[in-house]
Amino acid sequence: MKSKKILAAVLTSVFLSTTVLLAGCNAKKTETEKPVADKIDADQTINIVGYDYKSLDPSVCSDAESFTTHSNVYEGLVKEVEKNGVVGIELAGAEKITTNADKTVYTFKLRDTKWSDGKAVTAQDYVFAWTRLADPKTAADYMMFLDEIGVKNAKEFSEGKVGADQLGVKAVDDKTFEVTLKAPTAFFENACAFKALAPGREDLAKAQGDKYGTDFKTMAFNGPFVVADYQKGSKVVYKKNETYWNAKAIKLQTCNAHVIDEPATVVKMFESKELDMAGATGDDLAKLKKKAEAGEFKHITGYDPSVSYLYLNVEKSVLKNTKVRQALSLSVNKQQFLDVVFKRHYPAYGIVPQKMAVGTKDYRKEVAEPLKAVKEDPKKLMEEGLKELGITDPSKVELTILNGKQSSTSKALSEYFQKTFLDTFGIKLNIKYSVDNPTYFTERQKGNFDICSGGWGADYNDANSFFACFTSDSQNNNGKYNSPEYDKWVKDAAKESDSAKRVEMYKKAEEQILVKDAALIPTHYRDINNFRHNYLKGMYLPQFGGYFDLANVYVSGK
Repeated sequence: MKSKKILAAVLTSVFLSTTVLLAGCNAKKTETEKPVADKIDADQTINIVGYDYKSLDPSVCSDAESFTTHSNVYEGLVKEVEKNGVVGIELAGAEKITTNADKTVYTFKLRDTKWSDGKAVTAQDYVFAWTRLADPKTAADYMMFLDEIGVKNAKEFSEGKVGADQLGVKAVDDKTFEVTLKAPTAFFENACAFKALAPGREDLAKAQGDKYGTDFKTMAFNGPFVVADYQKGSKVVYKKNETYWNAKAIKLQTCNAHVIDEPATVVKMFESKELDMAGATGDDLAKLKKKAEAGEFKHITGYDPSVSYLYLNVEKSVLKNTKVRQALSLSVNKQQFLDVVFKRHYPAYGIVPQKMAVGTKDYRKEVAEPLKAVKEDPKKLMEEGLKELGITDPSKVELTILNGKQSSTSKALSEYFQKTFLDTFGIKLNIKYSVDNPTYFTERQKGNFDICSGGWGADYNDANSFFACFTSDSQNNNGKYNSPEYDKWVKDAAKESDSAKRVEMYKKAEEQILVKDAALIPTHYRDINNFRHNYLKGMYLPQFGGYFDLANVYVSGK
């Protein structure tokens, strides 16, 4: 969010109060509190804001809402952690990782772990899940992810050129999973924390067919929690997984995650302690900040490694013209937009946020945001672009923007761009809201839009996570952008070991997609403003996963 984190279309992500769903993975998060010697309450139940998931099959999801559930009910080879303010990974389903001299073969020795139905987790479960993700029959949004992280023959398998037996994944024995890469990949180990790489159950998938992942009652989980109840559009209930390998360390028993669309409702429920954690925007944000300063509850702030965009479908309408897209991009006053809609966040003039690594480099410290240097007149560009299309009257042009569910925030966002494009160019922008966010993601993935409000959160700590989703063969490239130059720079950078050279390749790719081609319009980098009552302890907001991680949560002093 890539997790697919797709940052979705302004779903009032009231939990982090980020208001736009992340794809790819997050959009997300902040520091965690380490459990201390607090008195543990007898009732270990919490109520927070939750999200509908698309499926409980990690192979077919690409949105942060689904990854939030997956982050708590599944566990992969490694997991994201934060220690001493530094976000990294630690061993999870694997107890040991070894590699050959040139780092093209990784061997994962698995722990003795079980699924929630009592069956052992085996190396074959990983082979099945990774193969299923890349299998063209699955048609996953992340179908090309294994190729993105360097797995041998992943692209060839996804394109139907070789069979599954040629894919670089292998079960050496029940407890040994081996991955072969086509070339060393700098971010491979970090990428293994991505939730779509969790193990899967081939027996359940075969028995359930197309229904696999649709009913929590028929699924098995290997993470610290299970889905105990799900009411679409209402709530997800998480219960402690007693078969989890480290169950003795899990203190929380129940999390009721309520699906709530309106930020104002969330704030009211938080203030009355119907919710134990919340986010806020606008005037509500200012109000909660003051109360937090007075000690009523805790205020967690930070920088969220995600970016919000307006996706442009380059195959539709006047958006086929580069100058038209450039004009729309340059017409947006980003700071004014944030002041009107959110009263928070940071203006974005690039596609990569702060603090994203490129090997040993911090990409954004090395490369200035490219759109800051562009000074062309948007009105002139629009006039020239429409003329090339044979259009002399811009009032005849109509475009439609796709959003998630209607809320006060999504309405304010859409109406801001509607007014901007009308006042600047005379172009009419129609607004379309989805009935729910799963529907929004489906429409977005099909490319059923002219303009789409959304965004992206990194899947792992490398700038490649932002660039890879706009290559021509990415299933997450919803705007249908196609540039051979861009593709080459991104793919070459992923294989390059020299951090400085990688930075230069990504710099060229960023200039290509944002300045030369204007294939999307970055609007803002998101901040974190999370509030939680003082008795809620140990909550972690993942940088590269879903919206919350419950593994270390407990209640003390409620």
